[in-house]
Amino acid sequence: MAVVFFLPWVAATEELRIADMRLIPYERGRLPGELLGIPQAAFDGVLGNYGDRGIGSHPAQPIDEAALIIWDEDTPRLDASDAKIQERLVQGSYLAFSALAQRKFCSTSEYYNADTLQVVAQRFDVGTPARSCMTTRRRDGNTQNMLAGSGGLKFVRPYHVDNRTRISLDAPLLVALLKLPDGELKERIDEAIVSYLRANTDASSMDERSELILMRVAIDTLLVVPHDKAAFRRAINEHFDELPNSPTWYKGNLDESWWCKHWDNNVSRPLDAWVHDFSAARNAAAHSPGTGTGHKGSIWSRHNHLIFSAWLLPLIIKKLLVQARLYEFTDEDKVARAGFEVFLAHDLLEFTDEHENKVWWQIAESELFRPLFAEQLRRVCE
Repeated sequence: MAVVFFLPWVAATEELRIADMRLIPYERGRLPGELLGIPQAAFDGVLGNYGDRGIGSHPAQPIDEAALIIWDEDTPRLDASDAKIQERLVQGSYLAFSALAQRKFCSTSEYYNADTLQVVAQRFDVGTPARSCMTTRRRDGNTQNMLAGSGGLKFVRPYHVDNRTRISLDAPLLVALLKLPDGELKERIDEAIVSYLRANTDASSMDERSELILMRVAIDTLLVVPHDKAAFRRAINEHFDELPNSPTWYKGNLDESWWCKHWDNNVSRPLDAWVHDFSAARNAAAHSPGTGTGHKGSIWSRHNHLIFSAWLLPLIIKKLLVQARLYEFTDEDKVARAGFEVFLAHDLLEFTDEHENKVWWQIAESELFRPLFAEQLRRVCE
C-alpha cells in the first residue's frame, strides 16, 4: 500500500525544500495534481478524512489546504516499510521542533503549537483512498481502527489549533537535525524533542503540571544530568559558558532582592536563582497537592517557567549541534545565549499596566534584542 505523509492543519503556500525533504502545497481538487504516480483524487480521498470546524449553522467541511511531505528517495506509488515510516516520523518531529523554535511568543500572528504541526503518516489503497486504517496504541500492544467509506469526516481540527496558521521554519536548525548521525547524541536529542513537543501542544488534555515535568525531563536528558538540583545547576552553568563572568541583575519587578531573599543559598547570578525556582516548581508539580516536599515554593508561576523553558531549550540543542559541527550560531542565537537572564527580572506574563496591551515578556525580549536590531539597521543604512 502507498503511504502519504502530511500536515493536515498547516497550509503551504509554495514548495519548500530542506535537505532531501520537500514540503508540497496541497489544495483540494487542484494541488499537487499527480505526484509520483498518485492522482489528485487519491490525495483528496485521504485528506478528505480531515476537516475544518463548522461555523454557525455551517457544518464542518474537508480541509481545503494542507502540506504534503515527500523525500528525494521516494519511489513511484509512495511505498514505504514500517521502519522507514518510523524514521520519517522522527524527521517530522524535527520539522515541528524547528518551527516551534522559530515561533514568536505573545504574538497574534506568529504563534503555533505542537498539535498544529502534527505530521500524519497514512497508508492507503489508491483505488479506495478514503478507506484507511489507523493503528493506535494500547498498554498491551496496539489495535487497528478502520476509516471506512467517504461519508463524513473522521478528524476535525481541534479548537486549540488555529486555522490561519502559516508556519516559519528555522531551516538551518532543521538541516542540522536531519544530518544527525545515529548514536548517543541523536538519541538524547530525539528523546528531548519528543518531551518538548508533548509539553507544547496547548491541548486541554495536557495539564501544566505534566508539561513542567516534561520540560525538566527534556533539559535533563540534553545535559545528561540526574534529577538533582546541584547537578542541574552545575551542568546548565557549564553549558551556558557565554554568560558574562560578572552577572547582571537586570531591573524589573523581580530584581535581585526578590530572588536572593527567596533563594539565599548558592545564588551567584540570575541563572542560579532560576535553577532553584524551576526545581521547586518541578517538585511541586511532581507531588500531589498537600503532600509537601519540605522546600520553599517557586517565585515564578508554572506558566512563566513553561514559556521561558520552551524558549530556552532550542538554544541548548543548538549548542549541542554546534559542538557536533552540524550547526553555526546566528547573531540572534549568540545574543540570546549570552543575555537571556534579562527575562528573569520580570513576571513574564503579567500585564505591564492597566491598559493590558503588553506583557513583561515583550519588554524583556525587546531589551534583549534591541542592540542587535539597532546594529543590523545601522549596517543596512550605511
